[in-house]
Amino acid sequence: MNEHPWRAPNRRPPVVLVPGFSGRTGEDFPFLLPMLERRHRVVSVDFTTPGVHTLGDLVSRIGVAVARCDEPPAVVGYSLGGVAAAAFAAQQPAALSSLAVVAGWMTPAPKLGAFAGLWAELQAERSAALAAAARQALYSADGWDSARPPLVDDIAARLVALGSTLDVSAMAPGIAVPTLVVGCASDEVATTWQSKLLFGAIADARYAQIDAGHAVVHERPAELLAVLGAFLTEPTRYPAGTLIGEDRP
Repeated sequence: MNEHPWRAPNRRPPVVLVPGFSGRTGEDFPFLLPMLERRHRVVSVDFTTPGVHTLGDLVSRIGVAVARCDEPPAVVGYSLGGVAAAAFAAQQPAALSSLAVVAGWMTPAPKLGAFAGLWAELQAERSAALAAAARQALYSADGWDSARPPLVDDIAARLVALGSTLDVSAMAPGIAVPTLVVGCASDEVATTWQSKLLFGAIADARYAQIDAGHAVVHERPAELLAVLGAFLTEPTRYPAGTLIGEDRP
C-alpha cells in the first residue's frame, strides 16, 4: 500500500484506489492516479503481497488503506478490486463516504470463467500466447490502438483465478453509501449485464456506461476520470437509480 501526499489547495475527500487483476495500483491507474492526486489525497491498495487468496483477504487489504485516511474516504475499485470494494462497503458502511465500482460484477459471468480457465491453461503451459490472449479479451476493437501488454505473472494468474469465484450477490443489497457503477459497453470479461445487475442491487446507486472494453482504465481514461471526478466531488448529484448519459458525466 502506498500513500500519496495532498496536492490540491482545496480540501476534498480522500480516495482509496483498489486495483484489478494486476494487483498493482500503478499498473491499473497510470492516468487516474496522478490526476486524482491533484485534487485528493490518494491511498493505494496493493494485492501483490503474500496471503491474498480469498475475498476476505482482499477486503482486509482495503480496510488497512481506509484506516490510513483521516476521514471516511471514497473507495474506487476497478474489476476484481471493484467487487472487493463492494464487499467492503457492505461489511463496513460507516467506514467510507462513497463507492465507485468500475467494470465490476455481481456474480462471475460464464465469460469470466472461460477467461480464467484459458489463462490458467496457458499459464501452466508457459505459453507465449498468454499475453496476446489476455489482451484480446481485455480490450475492445475500438480501443485496440491503446492496448498495452497486460501483466501475466504469477500474481495476476492468482488474482484472475480468484476473481472468477467472487460473488457479492448476497452482500450488494446491504451497501448503503452513495455508489457509482461504471459499466463498459464492450466488456468481454465482467460483461455489461453483470455491471447492471450490481447497479440494480444497490439502493443508492447510479450507473454510467463507457464505450470501452474491460480495460477501460487504459482505453478511455480521460472519460473515466470525468465520470469519477464528478461523482467524487458530489456523490448525490444524480439521484439513486439515475442512468448517467455520456454527455453529462
